Amino acid sequence: MIISTNWLADYVQVQTTTEQLVERLLMSGLNHESTATVGADTAVEIEVTSNRSDCLGHIGVAREAAVLFARPLHVPDPRPLEGGGRVAESIAVEIRSADVCPFYTARVIRGVRVGPSPAWLVERLATVGVESVNNVVDITNYVMLECGQPLHAFDLAKIRGGRIVVRRAAEGEPFTAINHKTYTLTGQMCVIADAAGPVALAGVMGGAESEISAATTDIVIESAQFAPLAVRAAARGLVLASGSSYRFERTPDPAAVDWASRRAAALILDSAGGTLERGVAEAGTLACAPATIDLRATRVQEVLGIDIPSERQQAILTGLGFVAVKPLADGPSRWQAPTWRRDVWREIDLVEEIARIEGYDKVPEDRPITARPVELSPREQAIRTASAVLVAAGMCEALTRSVVSVAMEVTQSPWGAAPPLVVSPALVRGADRLRRTLLPSLLEARAGNVAVGAPHAELFEVARGYIGRDSDHRPDSPIQEPLLVSLVTGGAFTAAKVRAEAVLARLGVAATYRPIDLDLFARGRSAEILLERPGQPAERIGVVGEFSAAALKAAGLDTPVSGAELRLDRLEFAVGIEKKLRRPSDFPAVERDVNLVVDDAVAWGHVAAAVSETAGDLLEQCRLVQVWKDADRLGVGKKSLVISLRLRSATGTLSSEDANRTVAAVVEACGRQVGAVLRK
Repeated sequence: MIISTNWLADYVQVQTTTEQLVERLLMSGLNHESTATVGADTAVEIEVTSNRSDCLGHIGVAREAAVLFARPLHVPDPRPLEGGGRVAESIAVEIRSADVCPFYTARVIRGVRVGPSPAWLVERLATVGVESVNNVVDITNYVMLECGQPLHAFDLAKIRGGRIVVRRAAEGEPFTAINHKTYTLTGQMCVIADAAGPVALAGVMGGAESEISAATTDIVIESAQFAPLAVRAAARGLVLASGSSYRFERTPDPAAVDWASRRAAALILDSAGGTLERGVAEAGTLACAPATIDLRATRVQEVLGIDIPSERQQAILTGLGFVAVKPLADGPSRWQAPTWRRDVWREIDLVEEIARIEGYDKVPEDRPITARPVELSPREQAIRTASAVLVAAGMCEALTRSVVSVAMEVTQSPWGAAPPLVVSPALVRGADRLRRTLLPSLLEARAGNVAVGAPHAELFEVARGYIGRDSDHRPDSPIQEPLLVSLVTGGAFTAAKVRAEAVLARLGVAATYRPIDLDLFARGRSAEILLERPGQPAERIGVVGEFSAAALKAAGLDTPVSGAELRLDRLEFAVGIEKKLRRPSDFPAVERDVNLVVDDAVAWGHVAAAVSETAGDLLEQCRLVQVWKDADRLGVGKKSLVISLRLRSATGTLSSEDANRTVAAVVEACGRQVGAVLRK
C-alpha cells in the first residue's frame, strides 16, 4: 500500500517528520518498504498484512497515526445534493447469488461532463502510482484508495434493459474486460449483468462494453459487498488481479459500502457536474456483525508484564474505533469491535491492540510474566499420544498435500462413498481433488523415498480427510473433515496391524477386527477396526491391510507394503477416561493351548472377545498361534484356530484345577457365541 503524506494530512495532522511517522507505523505493525519524493509530495510504501484490510486506504492509516500521536481524526461526511428524478425510475438491481454478493447498491448521476481530472486529483493519484484516466474513473479509484472500498462506474446508456442482475456466470460464458481482452468464465464466478450479458466481473474488473467514455453523460455508481473466496477464485483463475480484487479478497469494511458511494457521488458532482437522482437502488442485506469482547484490566499486565492504566487502555481502544458497551467497573469492560476490524474477536486481540499502540519497546526484557498452564484438549492429547507411539516404533512423520491427482483419488475411501471434492482452480498443477484418505499420499511418499535410496521409509501422518456429505444430510456443513492418523510400513498385514494396535492400546481402546474389501488393499489381506461400546452400534474407527499389487505398481513399488488408518476424532473420547493401574502379580502364570474348529467366516476378533469376556481378570494374554484348513479332516468351510492362553491370578498361585475350569468355560463360551467346537 502506497500512501501520500499530503493526502494523509487531510485526515490527521501529526506534526512530525516523515521518518518519525514511518517509524511509529512500523512499530505498530505496518512495516516500511520505501519512501520516495514525488513532486511536492512524499510516497511512503508500507506492508499491510492480510488481516488489516482497514489499512488498504488512507483513512485507515490516518486512524493508526491519530492514535499513535494522540491527534484528532477528521473523516469526511459526504452528503451529496440530490435532485431530479428518482433512481428507481432509471435502474433496478437484483441479486440472484446472495452467497457471492450479499449486498449491492447503485446510484445514478445524469448530465456529467467526462473529461480530464482536476490537477489535485491527478497529483494525488500519481503519488500512489495510479495513472489518470478521466474525472469519473479517477474519482472511483480515489475513493477506493481513500477508504479501501472498491467502486465501479458504468455508462447508464450501455446498461441494456435498465436492470442490473448479480448472478453466477454461465459455464463457458465470454466476457470482455476493460483491458479489451476476452475471458471464458466458469459457473463459480460472479458477474454483474444486464439484459444481454455480463458488464463486469464482480469485484475484479469492469467490462469494455459499459466503460466510461468521453461520450458518456449518465453514469451508475456501483458499491457492493462481494464474498472474498469468489473474488479470489475469479482473479486467480483468469490471472486478472486488480486493486479491487486485492481489497475484496481481504474483506473491506462493510459499513464503507454506502459511505464510499456517497463520497464518490459528491466528488463527481464537484468535478464533472450533473444531477444525482434521489435515493439508491439496492438489493440484499449488508453482512455486518462485529464481535463483542470482554477485557479484564489485569489481563494486560499479566500478558505484557507492565502496568498500563485502565484509562490509557480505554483511550487506545476508543481511538482505534472500539465502542465501550460496558465501562470498566468491578468486573471486565466490554467492547464492540468496529466494522473494519473483524480480525479482532478475542480478549488477547484487544491486549495486542493496546500493546502495539503503547509500544512494544516499553515492555522490559527481564520482567517476569505470570505463566498459566494450558490444558490440552482431548483431541490434541490424542494426536500427541498417537504420534509419540509411532515415533517410538521407529516411524517418521510425513507432511503431504491435501490435494491429490485424479489418478490417486480413484481409490475407494474407508470413510464414505461420496465422490471427491474438486478444488477450482487447482491449487497445484495436476492436483485438484481433496483427498478422502491419507494412505495413497503416504504410499507415494514411500515410493519417493525408495527412489532416492531409502528403501525402509516407515512413514505416518496426522491430517484431515475431506468427505462430502449426502445432500439429504447436511446438519452444519456440506463437508466432513475427519481427523486421521495413517501409516505405511514395509511388510505384510501384521506389520501395520501391530502399530495400529499399539496406538489403540496407548489410548486405552479395545477394538475388534473384521475382514473388509477395499480396492486399495489385497483381497483377504485387510480388515476394518471396529469399536463396540455398550448400548451403541459397532463403529468403524480404522482400517488396516496389505496394499494390493495394483496399488504398489501404480506407486512404483515392488516389495510388500502394508498400511493402517485410524479416525482420531472418534478416539479422543478415550483420553479423558482414567486409566486403571494395577501391580503386576507376584505369582506364576499357567499356560494352556486350545485348538478350536470354527466356520471359515468367523473372525478372530469375535473369538478373542469371547475368550476375554469369559476368562476375565485371570487372562493375561490371548494369542492366535496358528490357522489351519483341511477340508478332509475338518470339513468344508471350516478352519482350525490354535490359541495360546496365559492365565495368572493376582491373589495366589493358580492351580491346575482352576486353570482347567477356566479353559473349559472359555471353550463353552466360544461354542455358544461363535459356534466353535474343541478339536479332538
